[in-house]
Amino acid sequence: MKILFLTKMLDYFKERVMDLKSEFPNDEFVIPKDREEAEKHIEDAHVIVTGSLSREQVEKAKNLRFVLVPWAGVNGLPLELLNDRGIIVANNHGNGKIVAERAVALALALLGRIVEFHNDLAEGVWHGYEAGSHPEDFWFSLQGKKVSILGLGAIGRNIAKLLSGFDCQIMGYKKTVEPVENVHYVTNNLDEAISFGKIIFVALPLTKETYGLINKERIEMMHGKFLINVGRGQIIDEHALYYGLKNGILAGAGIDTWYLYPDAVHTVQLPSHYPIHRFKNVVISPHVGGFTIEGQVGRIDETVENIRLILSGGLPKNIIDPKSGY
Repeated sequence: MKILFLTKMLDYFKERVMDLKSEFPNDEFVIPKDREEAEKHIEDAHVIVTGSLSREQVEKAKNLRFVLVPWAGVNGLPLELLNDRGIIVANNHGNGKIVAERAVALALALLGRIVEFHNDLAEGVWHGYEAGSHPEDFWFSLQGKKVSILGLGAIGRNIAKLLSGFDCQIMGYKKTVEPVENVHYVTNNLDEAISFGKIIFVALPLTKETYGLINKERIEMMHGKFLINVGRGQIIDEHALYYGLKNGILAGAGIDTWYLYPDAVHTVQLPSHYPIHRFKNVVISPHVGGFTIEGQVGRIDETVENIRLILSGGLPKNIIDPKSGY
């Protein structure tokens, strides 16, 4: 079989591919030097490791049988076309616990007013005891809070695991109601989940069903609540998020996934069409939830294991349902 890598190859990834070459000497592993070379290999590749393919590329890939996404999101693929072709798509949850750690860090920074107090103290402005113990200077503890986790995949389950140390009461939202470790209540009613938590974590995949799921009406249900997003930006309607912050509906927001990203033309880029970054009760993060050594190793190892399963005559783990998008 021919395995084509159309993703950024860290040195560790290349080392693991060399291990595969030794283990499967009769199979071909292609790491192209540039886009032009990559296009030459698409036509006869059996497995492509990537998170992004165009319809034209899929139509060109006559031998394609598997697409392995080396992270969780599959919204960069033409899933309907892949499904029509009978091509199996598998995603990756190897960095789920690392993204969960980032989510909890955002919550602690937001509730603890860490960034706000840091910026003020850097200007000589004090809060708390040394400033007269004003009630408006209180920060908020995570201990014992009601928490809602929207999405109970690898990220959501690990958020619940981390929060168990804070004695939080946790409600999880997922389509199928079933027991989940460290989650006290599971519901398939989104509005019930939003109503329950003081802190709401968004850890859902981006699909047709979840696009804009958190709209203005649902933001208006979040009076006094903290919103953390480590799923995808478009799950929360952009204007609705700004509306909720500008009008004091949300107690605050911690965001790692966005609406605008840098590209070749815009190397310096604010993450939203709205000045969300200017609110004191917002902590922003540049979509780096899994960007640690441990996170990279986890997702690479899981990708390599999926390749090994395929080359051994089996199927990869985490095969997605193209109709649901996860």
